[in-house]
Amino acid sequence: MNKVMLSSLLLLSLQSVYAELRDPTQPAKYTANQAAAVDTSHMELSLTLVSLQRKVVVINGLSLTMGDKIGSNTIIAIEPNNVRLSGPSGIITLFLLDNSVKQAAKNNM
Repeated sequence: MNKVMLSSLLLLSLQSVYAELRDPTQPAKYTANQAAAVDTSHMELSLTLVSLQRKVVVINGLSLTMGDKIGSNTIIAIEPNNVRLSGPSGIITLFLLDNSVKQAAKNNM
C-alpha cells in the first residue's frame, strides 16, 4: 500500500515539474498566439519560412502556419515572398517586401 501511495505521489510531483518547463530559446516577452486579439486593420508580414517540411509566416509578430486564423482571416497559401489570406473582405495578399521597393532595370547599353 505504501508503494502505491509513494508512486502516486511521485507521479503527481513529476507532472507539476513538467508543467513548469519553459523553452530556453523562447524570447523573454513571448506570448502564445492570440490571433483573435490582434488588430488586423494593419497586417504586416515580417517573415516567411518555406521548406519541404514546413511553411511558417510571422504576421504582426505572431508565428502562423497554413490554416491558422488571424482575426477573421485564414491563411490559405504561403509562398517565399508572400502569404494569401481569405476572409470576409475576400482574398488578401501580404508581401514580404513592399512592391514599391522594386525598380525596373535600366538599360545602359
